[in-house]
Amino acid sequence: MRPLSASEAIGPALQRTRDFLARPFRWRTFFKLAAVAFFAELGGNFNSNFSNLSNSSRNGTHGVPPAFLAFLVAFAVIIGLVSLVIGLILLYIGSRLQLVLVELVATRQSWVAPVWRRVSSTTWRWIGFKLLFLLCILLITLPLTIPVILYFVHHAHDAGGFFSGLHIAQMILFIAGAILVLLAISVIYLLVRDLALPFIALEDRSLSDALGRMRAIVEAEPGQVALYLLLRILLGAVFGFAAELAVVFILLISLVPPGIVGVILWIALHKAGPAGYVALIGLAVLGGLIYLCWAIFVGVCFVGSVLTFGQAYALYFLGGRYPLLGDLLDRSTPPPAYAYPAGFPPTPPQYPPPQPGSPPAPTNP
Repeated sequence: MRPLSASEAIGPALQRTRDFLARPFRWRTFFKLAAVAFFAELGGNFNSNFSNLSNSSRNGTHGVPPAFLAFLVAFAVIIGLVSLVIGLILLYIGSRLQLVLVELVATRQSWVAPVWRRVSSTTWRWIGFKLLFLLCILLITLPLTIPVILYFVHHAHDAGGFFSGLHIAQMILFIAGAILVLLAISVIYLLVRDLALPFIALEDRSLSDALGRMRAIVEAEPGQVALYLLLRILLGAVFGFAAELAVVFILLISLVPPGIVGVILWIALHKAGPAGYVALIGLAVLGGLIYLCWAIFVGVCFVGSVLTFGQAYALYFLGGRYPLLGDLLDRSTPPPAYAYPAGFPPTPPQYPPPQPGSPPAPTNP
């Protein structure tokens, strides 16, 4: 497979997404593969939110019973522990599915279980990188963030108020700097995920080897890698926005039949006494659960399709620079189907069988 530029890889990635998800189209297979991409992205990023109970000032805690404060602290600790456990579970599942998705899209297979079992040991290596990456981010950003926060807190009661012109300008600069830092972190993570993870997923390479190969690609073609990252972010934003619009439109349209049924049931049952109200409440809860499942199904299908395209785009950009991956993409790409007009392709003329004593039939040169 020849190396593709960042723009040339878009077309094959779109074709691969269609072939992977819908050739042949089966609802069960389509939803399964879209769900793999969806939950790989949902749990693949380490986003743990810790519920911290901030210390209240003396004026705020004056008169509050100690037992109530103890209850709040215990409740916050329990919520934090539960959130941490759920976050770690999602991190493991999402990280493992990221490895699975790379191989599924590269080979265009739909069997998830064999690949899921094969990447069991590799998952911990990928999770270890994420935790190390998070630790490096904290070590870099916390020494810069804490003094800024303390500065704003210290000057919150200065003359002119916290929302004076100078403080607003400082807040804008701080927010702009935070956005730039988050963008840089996202770009670095995206670069590692797209250009280093396939080496780990397909060859079980060590983390240092995969990062070394990624660095060689970046150093060889820095312009193409930069263009790829730009297109990756722009295409993801455009396709993601289109998918969200489609999901909202479908969910709004799908509200019409249940709404009509609900109005009919209300007219029929709202005067039927307590039994009618119980039936209405039960049917409303059942209908809400069904609609929630439908909303999840629609969201997973559309968002998962967009995320699958992102993975296919990464693989096609990397494929020409990674021979093993390029060979997998070529061997798993179906041959093109040509549409001929009526009468084509031409067929040789059919002659009647020769009669005894007649000359032989002519043959095509």
